[in-house]
Amino acid sequence: MNAHFDAVPSGKTMQVFAGHSGPVNCGEFTPDGMVLFILLNVSYLSFLPIGKRIISADADNILIFWDPRSLTPVFKLTPDDGRFNLDGITSLAVNPSSTLAVVGGAAGGVRVISLSKGEIVSTLNGHTEHESIEAVVFVDLTGLGGNNEGPGIVVTGATDGKVCIWDLSSMRLRATAEHQDAITALLSHPPPHTHLLVSASADGTLKTWDTRTGKPLQTHTGHRGPVMGASLGLNGSVIVTAGDDGLCAVYTTESTEGDDFVS
Repeated sequence: MNAHFDAVPSGKTMQVFAGHSGPVNCGEFTPDGMVLFILLNVSYLSFLPIGKRIISADADNILIFWDPRSLTPVFKLTPDDGRFNLDGITSLAVNPSSTLAVVGGAAGGVRVISLSKGEIVSTLNGHTEHESIEAVVFVDLTGLGGNNEGPGIVVTGATDGKVCIWDLSSMRLRATAEHQDAITALLSHPPPHTHLLVSASADGTLKTWDTRTGKPLQTHTGHRGPVMGASLGLNGSVIVTAGDDGLCAVYTTESTEGDDFVS
């Protein structure tokens, strides 16, 4: 299996990275590069983070760290290392300082990888065994954004319904939040509310959390089945969702007295 590096908006393939043996489930740029501004038409401007390197992972439990200018991996981790056997990699995220990657697997394991050393530096135990890690996202509690040089705060969500908030400076669990069913997505808010997190679940709800405390701030209802996907828009003021019930919904994240369901 290959990972493709394509140009936007032309769709032209710039590089093909070969080295995976199974379906590539996830991939991400490191956030240490510049922001690319693409003028798509006279009224629309696209902002794309272009990192210096790329990380990709597959269902056969292979993780590869790439330099886009080269076809040779910077490093490669495989299940031959028993500590890294996650029964297939399902999700990953890179911290703002581009020093660590957090990787989740189908068996419920979470590993922290040093991107400078190419090795496992920690195991995060908080989710139920054999419950797949469906989402990994970093949140910014410092307000420094890309200037944050610390290890960071990472949040993991799994099919056990747990949302685990981890402090990577100590590799310890800060707080645990829960849904009644599997977590399907995690969304970190943009500035100035970078401490807020939205979780989507198969229980048909979304919740907004304060990651500083792990306390829930809002529950967003309206779906009659699992929420399969979600995205923040308008600088974090709305959530757009897609459900297994065939419904696409828009919610406001602003505090309201009544229902936050918009349409």
